[in-house]
Amino acid sequence: MSSENANADVTCSGCKLSFPSKNQLHRHLADSTKTCLSPEDYCKYLTQVPTARKYWEKIAVLYGYLPGTDYRFGCNDNPLGIEGGQHAAWLVIQAIDKVTQGERYQDPPDWSAKHADPKINRSYGSTSRGTMVAEQDRNTGAITEVLCTLTVPLLRQDNKDWVNAVNRELNCIIHNMSINQTDAKDGNPTNKRSAGNIKVFGRVHIPNKRFNPEADIVHRRVDYCFPADILLPPTSKVSDTALSPDKSFSVQEFLDTFQSFPPGNKSYRVIDISEKGQHNDSDKTIFFKNEAMPAFVRPNENTLKYLARLKKLMQKFQTQVEILNLNDEGAMLEKSMHETKRKNQTSQKKRNRVDGEKSAAHIDQDVIDETEEVQAAKEDDSDVEENNDEDMIDEKSANVKRLLRRKRYHNFSPNILAHDYMAYRRVDRFYHRGTIRLDEEDADTTMIRPFFVFAFKGDIILHQQVVRVMGLLIAICRGKINDAILECIFDEEFTHLIPAPPAPSIGLLAGESSYITWEGRIKTVLTARPTNRFHKGWNDEEIIENVIAWEDSMLRDVAKGWYRDGVSDDGRLNAISVWVENVLDPWAQRTRPILEEYCQWRSASRSLPFAPIDTTIPTLYKKVLHYLRIANSSGEWPSTTAKRQLVMLSKPKDGSHITPLSIAHAAATHTHNSGRSAYSFAEGEGGASGSFSVGVMPDGGCNQPKGNLLFPDLVQAAFELEIALKPERPPSVSAIF
Repeated sequence: MSSENANADVTCSGCKLSFPSKNQLHRHLADSTKTCLSPEDYCKYLTQVPTARKYWEKIAVLYGYLPGTDYRFGCNDNPLGIEGGQHAAWLVIQAIDKVTQGERYQDPPDWSAKHADPKINRSYGSTSRGTMVAEQDRNTGAITEVLCTLTVPLLRQDNKDWVNAVNRELNCIIHNMSINQTDAKDGNPTNKRSAGNIKVFGRVHIPNKRFNPEADIVHRRVDYCFPADILLPPTSKVSDTALSPDKSFSVQEFLDTFQSFPPGNKSYRVIDISEKGQHNDSDKTIFFKNEAMPAFVRPNENTLKYLARLKKLMQKFQTQVEILNLNDEGAMLEKSMHETKRKNQTSQKKRNRVDGEKSAAHIDQDVIDETEEVQAAKEDDSDVEENNDEDMIDEKSANVKRLLRRKRYHNFSPNILAHDYMAYRRVDRFYHRGTIRLDEEDADTTMIRPFFVFAFKGDIILHQQVVRVMGLLIAICRGKINDAILECIFDEEFTHLIPAPPAPSIGLLAGESSYITWEGRIKTVLTARPTNRFHKGWNDEEIIENVIAWEDSMLRDVAKGWYRDGVSDDGRLNAISVWVENVLDPWAQRTRPILEEYCQWRSASRSLPFAPIDTTIPTLYKKVLHYLRIANSSGEWPSTTAKRQLVMLSKPKDGSHITPLSIAHAAATHTHNSGRSAYSFAEGEGGASGSFSVGVMPDGGCNQPKGNLLFPDLVQAAFELEIALKPERPPSVSAIF
């Protein structure tokens, strides 16, 4: 473009049209990309003119990454390489900017994680919710992930060429961070330090700018790769519910019975091997899927029984469809919320369909009224038919209703409280996805062990949820604790907190994110899978093959990581032994008494009638109880905050059961005047009790509790009781009532 002076019109160099302002010229250039400017000049225009950034397109990028060994294993005080998901996403965006801007791009001072943008929109991020509840586990990788960013649209450049250019820039960035030395003195190749790896598979145009790869996920899948022998119980197992193989097999013989099969979307067939090492092709019952696919040997009966028991145990972690208990207030609340949500969605779909028909057909009002009357008549008829059907069903099933009951996973994440609604999670599948084996030179051991790949699929994955589910599963399989712990840990009426033991994060990988709803909206496949549903997206055969090869290499790198701490003389992995000794055994020792208490409590609550309660007050507690009653009758008992109301459990008027946390949470969140006195709340309202502290705070600017001045006699009596109960223990700083 050119201009004579500041007040003169500006002229387009391509079509020679004049415009009174630069803004109109820029708008003209953006609307006529193929006529006025060449693709190269148009890209320069978009990157060099600041106001042209609004014409960039929104794209979704499919990529995968593996953090550096320093971060994955915590083996260096000054770690180098890729830190985790946020760092990897920032590096991908930097590589895209380098390809887009070319020589105009300026490198950051260094490529460390401290320069990473914390607000990148990606599948396993946690910026949209503003909370760390669903934060990705630290220093873990992803087989595939999706991020969204703005960039210059592709004109003549092929998508494949763009992907190759971005990968070349990523390789240069990682090379600058890479180090080529070993940690171990013996030069063990499994201990070689690495900066990690990132690979981009493709990009797609996102026409709808509302698409959010973090918030719009329908399903998330997280994989865990681990050695199969970690599930086998030791000789000194505690529980009889441990999953034990046939005693006629040695450990190595039992591990050899697990046949290898790679995870992925491909179909495979299984063949049965007889004792003579031959299979019968005439028996078609032993073939599965497509016979043209690679064949794998069918496991023996002992192994199949073991896998079946393991599958049933894994299903206990999943969300199950249960018969609705009309006496369960929490279940009734959840059912009503589901029905209300479904009704609203159905009503909205009907309104959208009617509005679309009106605007598309341009029919007159009389026809609309007639159509609506006919539709209403049809709905009335269908309602009658449905009611008749429901009556028939009710007569047969005696009004049985079912509920997809979510479980409360607060014991599986350190970032969430029991009353938080995010603790109620839906787990759709927990299954065995694949079995792989390393080569002998990679394993560096005489025992060729299989590595299981377990997949965990749900709507939202909490922070550390998968590793703690795996830790609890391993504890049960090894016989460290009875499988009744599952009923205990998910029981809402049991008030003890029982944090599940975290398994080593070595084997954790984010797997895949599904966007089925948005695929239909933008007519684009947003996961690497073979499908003919849409022409656009990541269903290209080359992309799928690249993802499969990348997944295979990542799983093998993860499997090698289990050998990093070496192998004992009997072939067992030191990483497993250290984890069992330092994490699993102490957890089991602490949890077994709680489980016994739970079993006794549950047995007592189910036995009727209840044993008579002794109302005699022990002499030791009479003084404290006397002053507590005085404090209660004085009317000065302090109110509690709205947040603390959520964890103050109350009993219904009949005193039968503790109110479920879902009911208490719903009641407390609807309490508008949270500052009123604790005496004004009704039982079960979510705030029918207050709490306050007494004691002596240490020096250092801490304010002394207000309860000291309100109830001085109670303070003295409380600490006298503590000294009488625990004379050998130092006195507490404060007490809470």
